[in-house]
Amino acid sequence: MFRFVHCADLHLGSPFASWRKVRPETARELALAPFAAFDRLAERAIAAGALFMVLAGDVFDDPAPSLYAESRFRATLERLAAAGVRVFWAWGNHDCGALAGAELPGNTVLFPADAPARYPIEQGGRVVATVAGIGHPAPGERRDLAALADGILEGAPGFRVAVVHANVDGDPDHEPYAPAPLAELKQGRADYWALGHIHKRRVLCERPFAVYSGSAQGRSVREPGPRGGVLVEVDDAGRATLEVLDAQRFRFETLTLDRLAAAADFPALARVFEAALPELREACFLRVVLAGGTALNARLRALGQEELAELFRPRLRAKLPTAELESVVVATTGLPGASRREGLAAEVAAVREKLDPGALAAALPFTHAELDGFTPEELAGIARESEELLLDYLAGDLEATR
Repeated sequence: MFRFVHCADLHLGSPFASWRKVRPETARELALAPFAAFDRLAERAIAAGALFMVLAGDVFDDPAPSLYAESRFRATLERLAAAGVRVFWAWGNHDCGALAGAELPGNTVLFPADAPARYPIEQGGRVVATVAGIGHPAPGERRDLAALADGILEGAPGFRVAVVHANVDGDPDHEPYAPAPLAELKQGRADYWALGHIHKRRVLCERPFAVYSGSAQGRSVREPGPRGGVLVEVDDAGRATLEVLDAQRFRFETLTLDRLAAAADFPALARVFEAALPELREACFLRVVLAGGTALNARLRALGQEELAELFRPRLRAKLPTAELESVVVATTGLPGASRREGLAAEVAAVREKLDPGALAAALPFTHAELDGFTPEELAGIARESEELLLDYLAGDLEATR
């Protein structure tokens, strides 16, 4: 029996740039969080007596990591080396070229990017596993790296682990780098595909195992919930079992409040928020989304972000002292009152129901360069905001906020 740890997408050195201007202190804390997550994964590997750890790409956020990022990474590798844990690292699209030619600690193998390589793992005088892998030679890799790694495993002894940073079956939410069909992995020679690139934990199949460990530390509300890696235990018959390892320093969560019809004033809204707060013991950044019909629609939209935050922040701190408010998003609509069913407001509301938001955005007189800085979610939010402001104005509801 032996164990190993699989992790990926550490993104050491990630700058959390969007936080720098608004909350520089928070940005500094977040920038240190990926290093803390990697340290925790190393500690778990050592405590579990793991023979090795695999890093399936994007260890660094940039191919030219800072001196601090490199030194923290090396310190963790050396701690693993002192405990007898080997490390196998395959470049991803973010860190391809990182530390190329540099001397790494003796326990660490950086897979080549021009061709796959494989290494035997011994325990008690016999080979119990073979680890194979190949890295990205440059950003935008379009070769099927999984097929190359699989080919070198032919005839390999022991439990076979393939380490690849790849997009399996064309996940549309991630760039199509190193594309690989899942059917190919299922029919391949590996017993365990240690995958990186997709930041959400996923077990694509179990015979053989094809696993995305997910990112080790969430970087925004788009990466919610626990993050970390996977501890794999392989018994003497070659059967593997998985244990999820949580290692994140902070977690991101979104709380959606969409039953606000009965909230007639701000104190009532604050009480709805307090009652809906989740039970969390760890440090958390919480985004609050206000949705659905409410009589407060026009007044909420008239408030600034900081005023909205102050409405919720005291109650959040009272119930969850380790949580911080990331932002408050207003996605509410007005209640279907009489003013919205009359005259021009009613006509606009009727037209809105028939419009395709995507087609409307495409018809706007903006250049692509002006729109490129917005995500699809942000563009949709701008469209919703514009619609609600127009309807409030036409229905006369805005007058109540002035």
